[in-house]
Amino acid sequence: MLKKIFGLSLLPLNTDAGLLVLRLTLPFVIIRYHGWGKLTGWKDEAAGLPNGFSLAGAKKEFHTFPDLVGISSEVSYVLVTWFETFGCIAIMLGLATRLHALGLSVVLVVAWSLFHQFGFRAPHGGETAFIFGFTFLALFLIGPGKYSLDHKYGIGRT
Repeated sequence: MLKKIFGLSLLPLNTDAGLLVLRLTLPFVIIRYHGWGKLTGWKDEAAGLPNGFSLAGAKKEFHTFPDLVGISSEVSYVLVTWFETFGCIAIMLGLATRLHALGLSVVLVVAWSLFHQFGFRAPHGGETAFIFGFTFLALFLIGPGKYSLDHKYGIGRT
């Protein structure tokens, strides 16, 4: 009886529903607090408040974005902004999920290691990039689940 209570085996498991919740919540946070502001610019960056619909971020950051891996500011900006905005939307839909999750994992682990200098707490504050990066890596390894466009169209099946 204690095994059922402590193991919560009385409640049914639904791995696919869990993956759907993960695919909807984590990318939303990335878009809201990182990707959309990089694309549209920040009305108030300290408060994490992006502009509504604009390309001010692209105009401002395209040539000045940090080039942490030596591929140019422009390519770095395009890749990071793509994955943090459009890649997250694709993950939420479950479209090319593993590709975008891998890309986000790379972007976030690079941010944690090179921008935040492997830091977790102040002054570098990289714990969010670390957690998000390795969670997207797990999503890459697990896949999107059956509640996804990938599943519906047979994308990524072996």
